[in-house]
Amino acid sequence: MLYFKACPRCRGDMHGGSDLYGPYRECLQCGHVIDLEKKSVLLDAISRERVSQGRKEKAA
Repeated sequence: MLYFKACPRCRGDMHGGSDLYGPYRECLQCGHVIDLEKKSVLLDAISRERVSQGRKEKAA
């Protein structure tokens, strides 16, 4: 999908895309990339695992 004049850096046109890390928008003129809010389910699971492991080590 195209977003006309949506780039905050150069006011250029942006297109939407998605990869392993989640959805993003990229400017066609200057290459500026904006990561959108939605996170990958895999990255959320890894983050929760690390936090829970850290808490168990401190409590023990």
